[in-house]
Amino acid sequence: MLPLFISKTEGKKVTTPFWILVLEAKNSSINASEGLPQLLTYAYKSLENQTSVWGMTTNGMDYQFVYIQQGNSPIYQLLPKLDITRSESSIELLQVLKSICQL
Repeated sequence: MLPLFISKTEGKKVTTPFWILVLEAKNSSINASEGLPQLLTYAYKSLENQTSVWGMTTNGMDYQFVYIQQGNSPIYQLLPKLDITRSESSIELLQVLKSICQL
């Protein structure tokens, strides 16, 4: 699958992209965490132009968010996995996505 990149630009004369969320989607038969290496590779490139970026890897059922920050060695923080089939988890998923959209 091809990665989906969501970018946010302020104004029309932006020469440096600002990525809000890097998304890696996998087939539903594959564990969502298996997309993490690819996601980190894509996100690493964005750290040349910004201090941090959010990432999400999913297989359509499980969602794993990660927060990546610049540093001598970039660091990332995994958030708890969310499962769309559990009602509490699906509400949290919606809240996280809405929060990221407001960045």
